[in-house]
Amino acid sequence: MKGHIRAIKTAMWLDYQIMANWTKPITFFTYNIAKPVGASLLLIAMYYVATGRIVGSTALSFLYIGNAFYMILGQVMMDLGYLVHEDREHYQTLKYIIISPSSYYSYLIGRSATRFLLSIFPVIFLLFLGFLIPIPYHFNYPLLIFTTLFGWIFMVSAGMLLNTITLLTARYGGSIGEAFAGLFYLLSGVIFPLSILPSFLSKFALFLPSTYWFSLVRRSVLGIEPDPILSVISLESCIVLFILTTLYFITLSLAFYFSMDYLARRKGVLEMITTY
Repeated sequence: MKGHIRAIKTAMWLDYQIMANWTKPITFFTYNIAKPVGASLLLIAMYYVATGRIVGSTALSFLYIGNAFYMILGQVMMDLGYLVHEDREHYQTLKYIIISPSSYYSYLIGRSATRFLLSIFPVIFLLFLGFLIPIPYHFNYPLLIFTTLFGWIFMVSAGMLLNTITLLTARYGGSIGEAFAGLFYLLSGVIFPLSILPSFLSKFALFLPSTYWFSLVRRSVLGIEPDPILSVISLESCIVLFILTTLYFITLSLAFYFSMDYLARRKGVLEMITTY
């Protein structure tokens, strides 16, 4: 256990060094906040142009909170999907990481933890900015903390599915991550309710942990669930469904990880790059 914790801590330090080595910490954190906040403000401007108003809209609250917290999900999943490509081709260190005494799975968890923590800061800034819009907050802090932290477990499990796929591919690591994150963006009620989706898609969305995660986020921040489909699910049932679907994703990702890791070693493609 100590070895896994040490590997996670080292991977977190390494990930920060890779991302922030181009500038001073204050500049990096400013950039880390400014980029996603700018995207959210652009979304608000689009909403205003489309509807002609901002204040007093439940739809805007739904969109604003969903988009703010999606940054965490998108950041973790897209980056995890790209890590194999980055380590194997850009730095050409993947084989050394895998044959090291530390667990590669622990290494990936550590790398994702840094991305998760860094994406928290823009969300906090956007929540403060929401007071100026204004967003009608009704915070449930214990629920918000639980939802955010347990949500990271789901994000890691989903990201691992992407990561293990790229063990057997030489290209498209970033594209796979973006496509998979986009699937959650469409089907999880991020900026619009599930009720506007076709019936078969809204039913499929109920099998995704992200659907219940975003619902719990809205309940913990807004105090309500505006989605007609999810609003009929009680808070307790929503928590249970979120935990159960997350456990399913964890089991699936572990099985997929060990299977793809075995195939990659057997096929000898751990050094495969785009020049192959």
